[in-house]
Amino acid sequence: MNVQMMEGLLGASSNIKLSGTPMSVYRQASAEGDTEKMKRALGYTGECTEKAVKYQEKLDKGMKAEAEAEKEKAKLEQEAAIEKRREERKRAEEGTESGRPQGTDLVQISEAAKAALKNNKPVEAAEPIDSEPVTYTPAGEIAAATVESEPTVSFTV
Repeated sequence: MNVQMMEGLLGASSNIKLSGTPMSVYRQASAEGDTEKMKRALGYTGECTEKAVKYQEKLDKGMKAEAEAEKEKAKLEQEAAIEKRREERKRAEEGTESGRPQGTDLVQISEAAKAALKNNKPVEAAEPIDSEPVTYTPAGEIAAATVESEPTVSFTV
């Protein structure tokens, strides 16, 4: 909130509150039938409301300035974030080798390991063993398998 906004809010509020006094004098003079007093009271009320309108205009200008300042601030923050991402990307590109994609590891196999691989035959896949399903208890022990001849369904009402 800038100074113009605060001044506009306070000025408009206080002048509207101040206009209440001459309005009450106007009502009292109207009840008494005193037209001169009524005219003076309306004049004071008009002055207070005109001042309130001027303060309202100042408030509007302050709000526009505040909105522009916020837009400029957001724009600067966005530009800073973009520049930061560019720098990070540039550093990341400089840190990686040109022939290797970023985020991968380089593995080197020793000569001894290569020789051991040549001498070993590939392992053949074992055939799957057909067996009954096994159930484990919460303690990790094998529980006796329960054999059900037919599934049972029960309904309760």
